[in-house]
Amino acid sequence: PVIGILRNHPRTPADVVVVHSAPTADEMLFRDELRAMDAAGRIRFVERITGRDGAEVRLPVHRIGDVVPDWRERHTWACGPTGMLDEAEEHWAAHALADRLHTERFRTRLAAVGDGGEIDFSASGTTVEADGSTTILDAGEGAGVLMKSGCRMGICFNCVVPLRDGSVRDLRTGEITTATPEDPVLIQTCVSAAAGACQLDL
Repeated sequence: PVIGILRNHPRTPADVVVVHSAPTADEMLFRDELRAMDAAGRIRFVERITGRDGAEVRLPVHRIGDVVPDWRERHTWACGPTGMLDEAEEHWAAHALADRLHTERFRTRLAAVGDGGEIDFSASGTTVEADGSTTILDAGEGAGVLMKSGCRMGICFNCVVPLRDGSVRDLRTGEITTATPEDPVLIQTCVSAAAGACQLDL
């Protein structure tokens, strides 16, 4: 991962620019660590907090020159959603620079299985019906529930919340997790879908 490269880079000033977009500051992975690297002169850290109501949820690939004017002269390592990486590959190829782009694709393949059901976000008083292939994270965000997230692929565990009641299905494995009010369990909302009615502490 990109963060691993930065952590293992010699601790001397270097001409490295990190552009990081997220809907909120809390959802910006490794924000504090990247800020510390910036303060130490190891990188230039460009933060883009886009907000959930904005038309753009990340920096459009074709506008990379707005924040890194000399991007054509650099090697670029890109990590993020599949759509963004596809756009990046097209953009770099269109400028005959495909050999300067290096992408990391860690998106887990999600199986379109699950029963679906009513999701009760108890703390916010919101209830939503979701099918068995829609993640709880996507369902909650679509209903306006404030949801913590990060990688959205089951790696960072920023989206973990208590399942208070009901069942969910892990879309990577098909495994069912069931909770009761007396025995709640923690689940990852970015890779879990409702498998019947369920209640979350959100």
